[in-house]
Amino acid sequence: MYSKIVVGTDGSGSATRAVARAVEVARSAGAELLVVHAHPDANVGYGLSAEEYPEIARGKEILSEAESRHAADIAVRTLLRNGDAAESLLDVAEEEGADLIIVGNKGMAGARRFLVGSVPNRVSHHATCDVLIVHTT
Repeated sequence: MYSKIVVGTDGSGSATRAVARAVEVARSAGAELLVVHAHPDANVGYGLSAEEYPEIARGKEILSEAESRHAADIAVRTLLRNGDAAESLLDVAEEEGADLIIVGNKGMAGARRFLVGSVPNRVSHHATCDVLIVHTT
C-alpha cells in the first residue's frame, strides 16, 4: 500500500489533526512517516543569522514534539525546511520517493488564498503521488 508518507505541520490545531491521521495511516500501512515543517526565510539576511531566526527554533520545537508524541508507535523522521510550505512538502515527497502526502484542509485564508492558493490546493494539483486531504476544520 504505502511505504513512505509525508505530512506537514505548523503546530496549529488543524495541522496536529492532520499529523494524527497520518500516524493512523502510517501505522495501518506499516509505513515510515516524514513530518515536515517549513519556515519562510524572509528575515534571514536582515541582521539575523539562520541560527538566530525565531522560526527555526519554533520549527525545531514543533518537530520535536511531533516526533516524541508518535515515535513509539511508528517510524518517524522529521525535516525542517526553509521556504514555502507546499513546495517543501512536494520537494520532500519527490526526494524521498513518498507514496502519499497528507495535508489538512485548512490552508491560507482571505484574499491571499485566491492569489497564491492554499497549501492543500497547491499540493493536490502538483503532487506526483497520492494526496489525502484531512478534514480538520
